[in-house]
Amino acid sequence: MPRPPLTPGRRRLFTAITLAFPLLLLVLLEAGLRLGGYGGSYPVFVPAANEPGWMYPNPDMARRYFRDGTLAPLPQMDFYRAERTPRTFRVVFQGESSAAGFPYRHGGAPSRMLQQRLQQTFPDRDVEVVNTALTAVNSYTLLDQAGEIIAQKPDAVMIYTGHNEYYGVYGVGSAQMPGRWRWLVRGYLRLSRLRTVQLIRNALVRVASGAPQGTEGPRTTMEMMAGGQRIPLDSPRYREGLEQFRANLGELLGRYRDAGVPVLIGTVASNERDQAPFISGLMARTDSFAWHRAYRDGLAAFERNDDAAAERELQTALRMDSTSANAWYALGRLYDRRGDAARARTHYRHARERDQLRFRAPDAINRIIREQAARYGATVVETERALQSASPGGVIGRSMMLEHLHPNLDGYFVIADAFYNALRQKRMPAAWSGAVPAAQARAQVPVTDADSVAGLFRADRLLSGWPFRPRGVVVTPVVDTLHARTPAEAVAQEMVRGELPWPEAMVRLMAECERTGRYSEGLRVARAMVEEYRAAPEAYSRAGQMAMLLGREDEAAAWANASAARGQTGENEQLLGLLRLRAGDREGALRHLREAVRLAPGDRRVGVSLMAAEELPRTEAARVATPRDPRVLFDLAAMYAATRQVDRAREALARLAEVQPDHPAARELASTLPPPPAP
Repeated sequence: MPRPPLTPGRRRLFTAITLAFPLLLLVLLEAGLRLGGYGGSYPVFVPAANEPGWMYPNPDMARRYFRDGTLAPLPQMDFYRAERTPRTFRVVFQGESSAAGFPYRHGGAPSRMLQQRLQQTFPDRDVEVVNTALTAVNSYTLLDQAGEIIAQKPDAVMIYTGHNEYYGVYGVGSAQMPGRWRWLVRGYLRLSRLRTVQLIRNALVRVASGAPQGTEGPRTTMEMMAGGQRIPLDSPRYREGLEQFRANLGELLGRYRDAGVPVLIGTVASNERDQAPFISGLMARTDSFAWHRAYRDGLAAFERNDDAAAERELQTALRMDSTSANAWYALGRLYDRRGDAARARTHYRHARERDQLRFRAPDAINRIIREQAARYGATVVETERALQSASPGGVIGRSMMLEHLHPNLDGYFVIADAFYNALRQKRMPAAWSGAVPAAQARAQVPVTDADSVAGLFRADRLLSGWPFRPRGVVVTPVVDTLHARTPAEAVAQEMVRGELPWPEAMVRLMAECERTGRYSEGLRVARAMVEEYRAAPEAYSRAGQMAMLLGREDEAAAWANASAARGQTGENEQLLGLLRLRAGDREGALRHLREAVRLAPGDRRVGVSLMAAEELPRTEAARVATPRDPRVLFDLAAMYAATRQVDRAREALARLAEVQPDHPAARELASTLPPPPAP
C-alpha cells in the first residue's frame, strides 16, 4: 500500500532535523571536548597561580596561533596587579621577537629596560610594563590580542612590529599558516577558540608531521616559517603583505583610539651595513652571463682595492639590471670603505629593498606606520632614526645588531631610550622631575653576564643554519663545543642547551658572586630576578642581602621593605632584623628576628641569628670587662658573624689572634665569613 505523501509541514520538519543533526553533533562534540579538558581558550593574560592578586602573560597564549605546539614561543613573565591602584602606571608592550628581546629576553628586552628606568623616574608609582610580544608573529596576532589588552586598562600601549608580515605566522608568504585572505585568517582566529577546531588542527599537524620530510637535512625555524618563498620588490605577494599590514594596523590603532588608550608605535630597523641580501635575483630579460661577468669583475677589483674599477664594473652591472640586491650591496660596501656615508646608506637600503627573502621589513612598512599613526592619533617613536644616530655614519650595522634584525644590548637600550623619551615628551604618567640620564640607565640594565653570553650563543645558533648558510647546511654552534672558562659561560651554556632553567641559573650565579665577593654583580643578578618576579618577596629579599654585603644599608632596607610589601617570609624578616641591629635598634631587631623564627622554624641560621642578637649585649659587656679573654673574643666574633656584622667579626678575630694565635676554632670561623667586596 503506497505511503501517503508528506505534508509540507512534515517535510519542513524532516528537513530541519536533517540540517540540524550535524550541527547537534558538533555541539555535543564541543561540549564533550570542553568537559574532558581538551585544548583551551589560551587567553592572553592569566592569574599567577602562586601569587594571589597578580596576573601575567599566559605562557600558552601562542598556542592560539601556531598549529605546531613545539614551535609556540613563550612570552615574557611580567607580573602585574590584578586590580589597579591610584599609584599604578601600566604599559603593555606588543610586538615580535625584537620586542621580546631575542636572543637575550629577561632583562635584555627593551620593555624591561624601560620598566626599570621608569620605576626609578617615578619611585612613588607602581610602574608595570607588561610585554606580550611573541617570536614569529605579526600584525594579525597583535590585533587578536587587542581586546584582552584593553580589558587590562593600560595607561598606554607600545608597539614595535613590522618585520614578520611576510613569513611570520599568517604572513602572506608563511609556510606555516599563510594569510593571503584576511577575512579567512580573522575568521579562523575567532573559531580557533573552539575545541573542535583545535582537534581538527591538531589532527592535521600529526598527519603532516608523519609525512616524509625529504633528504635536505634538518630545517631551521626560519626555514620552516618561510618555506624558501621569494618575494620580489613590487610583486603581487609583496603588495599583499603591505596591504595586510595596513589593514591590520589600522584596525588595531582604531580599536585603541576608540577605547581611549594612547599608543606609541616605533619604526622598525634592521641591519643594513653588515647583512648581505639573502636572495638576489635578476629580471628574465637580463643577459645573465654578461651581468655576472661585470659583477664578478667588480668584486675582484674591490678585493684588490681598485675602487675605480670596482665602481665602474658594479655600476655596469646595476645599469644592466637594477633589481639585483647584490649589486646595490656591493656598491654600498665600496662607498662605505671610501667614507661616503650618504651614498653607502642609500645603496645599502636599496639592497635591502631588493632582497627577495623578506625577513627584513621594507621601507614601505615604516611609511605605513607613520600613515596609520597619523590617521588614528598614535604617536610615532622614531626608533629607526635613533638607531641610525647611534651607528657609525648613520648606517645600522653590527654596532647595534647581532644579525639581520635583532639588536644587541646597546641596540635594545636605544629602542627603550626612544620610548622613554617619547613618554617624557607626552608627560606620561605625570610631570618629569627626576629623569634618569641615559648613561646611568644603560649602566644599570638588569642583564647578567650569563644572560649576555647566552644571547650571543643563541644568536650564533641562529646564524649556524639557513638562511645564513646554504640550505641543508648547519654549522655546529659554538654552544655545543665550547669548554666554558668562567661561571657565567658555564651557566649560559647550560641555559641555552636547555639543561638549566633560568631561575636556578640566577640562584647559582648569586651563590658564586657571594662566594667570590663579587657583590655588585650579585646585586645585578638579584635585580634581574626582581624584574622577572615582581610579585615574589624572595627576589627583593635577595637583592637586599646583596646590598647589605656591599655595606649599603639604606638600599638594603628599601629592598627588604619592598619584599615585606609583597608578603612575609622568614628570610626577609631576618634581613630586616639584621639591618635594625646594624642601625642600633636592638628591640626592633629582636622583634623581626623572633618573627623570622616563627615563619621559618626549621631554618637553623635564623635561630642562631636570634640567639646571637639576644646574647650580644652581655658578650660585648664581658669584652669590656675582660678584653683579653680568648673565650669571650671568640664568642663575640661568632655572634657578629651570625648577625652578618662581618667587619666587627674580623676585628674580634684579629684581636683573638693577638691573644691566642693557635685558637683551635678561629680559623674555621674565619673561613665562614663572606669575603670582602671585590674591587
